[in-house]
Amino acid sequence: MRSMSRSFLLAGLFGVLSAGAVCLPASGQALDREIVTTTRPLTAAQTSMVSDFAAAQLSRIAQGDASSLIEARDSIIQDTRRPGVTGVFLRAYSNELVPGIRKILDKPGTGDDLFTLSAENSLRILAFLRTPESVDLLVASNNPSRVSDRGQRLVAAGLVPLAVEPVPQSGLNSGGLTAMARDISENLRDETDWLVALEDLRAMNAIALNPGMTKENRGEVRSMQFQAYADLANRVEASDQPSELVLSIHRAMLGLRARLLANATAGDVSNKQIAQTLRSMLITVGNATVKQWDGLQKSSQMYAAYEGTLRIGAQLLSLLEGRPDESIDALAAPMTEALKTRPGGSARDKALANLKAALKKLD
Repeated sequence: MRSMSRSFLLAGLFGVLSAGAVCLPASGQALDREIVTTTRPLTAAQTSMVSDFAAAQLSRIAQGDASSLIEARDSIIQDTRRPGVTGVFLRAYSNELVPGIRKILDKPGTGDDLFTLSAENSLRILAFLRTPESVDLLVASNNPSRVSDRGQRLVAAGLVPLAVEPVPQSGLNSGGLTAMARDISENLRDETDWLVALEDLRAMNAIALNPGMTKENRGEVRSMQFQAYADLANRVEASDQPSELVLSIHRAMLGLRARLLANATAGDVSNKQIAQTLRSMLITVGNATVKQWDGLQKSSQMYAAYEGTLRIGAQLLSLLEGRPDESIDALAAPMTEALKTRPGGSARDKALANLKAALKKLD
């Protein structure tokens, strides 16, 4: 049953996000175009229509079966994507939807599939509204101190890049985006699931890439992003055994490196503070590697993640500084070479010795 509900959820999301013209629901399942495209504050009558429509759809999401729930979600989201939709309408829509969605999300979890579908599809609605209130609730739903459901946190974090897309009708400005990144960084400090942490890091990168950011705010978000890498690395080093949190650092840096190589963000990731944070983080991961060496020999996946973090991190540092850093390159080099050999062999022993030597030079 769980897998069936997940199929409903994914299939419904694909339908909403598919390219091409927006397919509106049947008559009576969409708001009047005059309301959706208005550039003036809604009249009392229009506000009442929006309120009634939102309440009816939220009731189906909260209480209907899976099929009805998906239809209601699509009815709401499709109105946010109609040609000519305005920020004026989305603010009014958000005012009617966010309180009801908060009630759905605050409802004590029953653990059943329908409850999960209601919560996760409500989060999707928040992403399409793109108002300060909707994104605040979206990010709050990613807070591990208040949301124990890992799946809900994962969905919420994964929707942030959609929520911050720079569409003309977005109600998010540079200051609001920066505050959003700050909240995500706070969530990351308590996050223990590496997949959720990865989506958090990707979310912060999506915010930094928003063209509406001021130079100062973009720099602040970048600093928070790289500090998040460093905080995760500190938690990795504190463990006696290999930590899966390295997987989140490694994969997030892979995405960032690709953009830097494409010269898409090189201009906004170039200050010395960020480079120094990255450098210190790589040394921390190097120390963790030495500490957890025996455990890494038992897992090829984890060994590759630690090696990849050091290697990709060194490449990022060279891109930021405009030149290779031989001392940092030396951290990954012995591990990279040892990947060609079997665990526990003499080449692995030599790699450990070379890594220790490289770290000593950086003291």
